[in-house]
Amino acid sequence: MAVSKREEIRSDFLQGKIRPYELDKLLWREVYDEDPALWAEACKQASLMRLESLEFTLKIKLNAIRNHFVDISAVKRGSAVTAIEQQIGGAVVPLGIAGPLKVRGEYAEGEFYLPLATSEAALIAGMNRGCKIINESGGVRVKVTREGMTRAPVIETPGIIDAYRLSQEIASRGDLYQTMKEAAESESTVSRLLDIQVYQLGRHLWLRFVFQTGDSMGMNSATRYAANAIRVLNERYSWARLVALSGNLCTDKKDAHINALLGRGKSVESELVIPRRCLLKSFSSEMDGAAAPVTPERICRVNLIKNYEGSALAGSVTGFNANAANTIAAIFAATGQDLAQVVESSSAFCHTEVTEKGDLYLGVSLPSLEVGTVGGGMEFGTARECLDILGCRGRGSAPGDNAKRLAEIVAAAVTAQELNLLGTLASEYELSESHILLARGKK
Repeated sequence: MAVSKREEIRSDFLQGKIRPYELDKLLWREVYDEDPALWAEACKQASLMRLESLEFTLKIKLNAIRNHFVDISAVKRGSAVTAIEQQIGGAVVPLGIAGPLKVRGEYAEGEFYLPLATSEAALIAGMNRGCKIINESGGVRVKVTREGMTRAPVIETPGIIDAYRLSQEIASRGDLYQTMKEAAESESTVSRLLDIQVYQLGRHLWLRFVFQTGDSMGMNSATRYAANAIRVLNERYSWARLVALSGNLCTDKKDAHINALLGRGKSVESELVIPRRCLLKSFSSEMDGAAAPVTPERICRVNLIKNYEGSALAGSVTGFNANAANTIAAIFAATGQDLAQVVESSSAFCHTEVTEKGDLYLGVSLPSLEVGTVGGGMEFGTARECLDILGCRGRGSAPGDNAKRLAEIVAAAVTAQELNLLGTLASEYELSESHILLARGKK
């Protein structure tokens, strides 16, 4: 009976009588009697039907997509949900492992293997070299210096005087601020409002809410809680009208200087000192008469001219680094983070100095690293296991501990890759030669 009912739904769908997004719950209700244990199977069958329809429409076969189905279903608090809508299968990115990398952080202490999802040759090989040098130098120190997920609704007032007075009232942290704070936190078990940063432009006000969000990345909760606060603001001042719940001063999924100045997500710093002999051994041999031995001085020169002068000439806002996005994208893809947030998470400043002893001081500043260990794509498929590799899946022993552990590991990994690429570039032509060798097998 269930089979015939499934075929009836399939036939109706292929004839256009059922919409694609309706399939999952329709199958669950009509074929699987809303059994929570069979919600995943209902979602899989719905995906296959949508894929079959797409193949028929385009007159092509999509076997690789069919064979890489990813279960993204869950039943939460009695509600059947999926991570995305209208799934047809899974997109697969090769997953490699680098490390171990010795990390000396407040939340991440020890040696960690790094799961990296990438299709770029030489990325993992380079990461391994960076890890090896860091380990030989005693590890990389990391520190989360600031945290706070932001959402910045924009409201419209009758005029500039009203806007100014309202901005001052909120900034004074008086009764209105406390009322908005209570509303923002009313539905939360973990998240707390840290601040409301107010900016005026004409008769418009941007209210940049800053939340501590525990182990979740926190974008959805920040939006919801900010909306609750705006509602009570509008109840008190009906003339303060909401223009948009996101006014682009957050700033989400865009490169923005405000994130570098005030932070978004986690702000993380890293540093280590690399002995001169370690650089010479790892990248070149000064003793063998190499034309361009990789010394601390050469790395500092590359960092200054490439990462600062070059980026400034290009008009970069926060991209004063060699390769941060590659590392962050690979770890984000592996661990189920929001891939669009690679944009602001890759805002990075690389620091290099020659110490008094002639060694290399290297550090990285990541002002807006947006990561979480619960919620979203982190709870599905291979992302769960990659977080297990890093030892930070789920909630920490205290709210936020695991997310900060992940942030420290990511910052350490970025440092390893920055070190490797700066050394590679200081070796003149190695960047080109290594990619040709590893990607194409040519010498």
